[in-house]
Amino acid sequence: MPAMLQPAAGIVPPLPAVSPDPGSFRDRSNRVYDNGSRILRGIDAAALANWSALEAAPFFRKLVDDGKVIPTTLAPSSAAPHVAQRDGWAAMLSHERVPFVSYPYEWPFGMLKDAALLQLEVIERALEAGWTLKDASAFNVQWKDGKPVFIDICSFEPRKPGEPWSGYRQFCMMFLFPLMIRGYRGVDHIPLLRSNLEGIDPALARQLLSGMATFRRGVLGHVHLQARMQKSAQAAELAEAARLTEAAGGEVRKAAGVRHSDAMVLGLVQSLARLVRRLEPKGSGTTWQDYAATHSYADDSLDRKKRFVARHAGARHRRLVFDLGCNAGLFSQIAADHADLVVAMDGDANAIERLFRQERARDRSGILPLVMDLSNPSPGQGWRGRERRPIEARGRPDLTICLALIHHLVISANIPLAEVIDWLADMGGELIIEFVSLDDAMSRLLLRNKANQYGDYTRAEFEQLCTRRYAIAASEDVKGGTRTLYHMKPRGG
Repeated sequence: MPAMLQPAAGIVPPLPAVSPDPGSFRDRSNRVYDNGSRILRGIDAAALANWSALEAAPFFRKLVDDGKVIPTTLAPSSAAPHVAQRDGWAAMLSHERVPFVSYPYEWPFGMLKDAALLQLEVIERALEAGWTLKDASAFNVQWKDGKPVFIDICSFEPRKPGEPWSGYRQFCMMFLFPLMIRGYRGVDHIPLLRSNLEGIDPALARQLLSGMATFRRGVLGHVHLQARMQKSAQAAELAEAARLTEAAGGEVRKAAGVRHSDAMVLGLVQSLARLVRRLEPKGSGTTWQDYAATHSYADDSLDRKKRFVARHAGARHRRLVFDLGCNAGLFSQIAADHADLVVAMDGDANAIERLFRQERARDRSGILPLVMDLSNPSPGQGWRGRERRPIEARGRPDLTICLALIHHLVISANIPLAEVIDWLADMGGELIIEFVSLDDAMSRLLLRNKANQYGDYTRAEFEQLCTRRYAIAASEDVKGGTRTLYHMKPRGG
């Protein structure tokens, strides 16, 4: 893993001027800053008071020691005085960095489920100690060594007697509803989360979990009841707005709410955890999730391919590797022996699910599996398109592996070959790539019932386009010459 922040003798050297992270504006009590080497979080006076109590709380120290919460310290005033003064913060916290930022709409079912269980474990331990979490955003969870880790320190606050868990609705929208929809209906949760960054609204969840699904565990209580309550609350708000309009200047009174005992809130969290643990994805079985058994290579060609990747990926240690179109992760695992982190991406959620489950069984994993349609990768999203960053803006790989993918992008997605090469080259770093000719059986399958308009998709054209951006360091034919493996180095790199 990349070296984490380790201040010498508690001293953090001064930072250059940095701008706040564009995705951290939601909570006005704090803001995140990233200078590329470590994370600082500016906090206001109230958040500083919370932190002073939180860092001494035994439950919090145990969460950090167990790897459940990101290690955090109070940065000395010399760490970034210009940032604190410029933006008016009372203090700055210093966080370890996660190796690579990912988003819930890129996680397979198992990753979303593990993140949900972490969120519930953190709130349960907090409640037992008289604390709470004021929200339950899935974006507050990231991944380190193959395990989820909670990163939003300022979400912790002392619990006021009688108050409910304010993050319950958000937990349902961002975790529970997507897991139920995938588990009970077999509906892919990923496009729903990608198009709804706040999660799945109760009204939509009720539509998707209607009919016989209504009677599945947890649906009536958490989905249909919440949707009805939301509708009633919206009607009441409209009525109240009309009343206040008629009585302009009248006193606005907040209705007294139900008092929630400690046992009530803790019981809710524990029942949610039991429900989430029982959920499993409905439907499985795709072409690529069993890649090791169903690939189209003869044993000799596959062995040669593995040796080629091992030889060139292992030529030196890499900080970050992208494996694009990783299938079930066979080559990601080879590259992981020589890298701090491999981000393994594929559009087949079942193949990524299988890879995640394999890696989760390890004590430490150097692979981050993400579901990614590489003809339509995660874009910049949210406010001004900057709140959630595109995949290529989250880290520049030292090496990109792109095996048995290019023909899918060119033939299936109709992306021009030149644009594919430029996309790969713009990521930076070296490239291990496999060219799959039109004579290959898989290319012929992709061309079935489709007009062949790919006369420029040839090995000669491919090499000519590549040599504009790369120097070809090595190549090897496999599968009787219908496929060719290349190791390339960027020109001028």
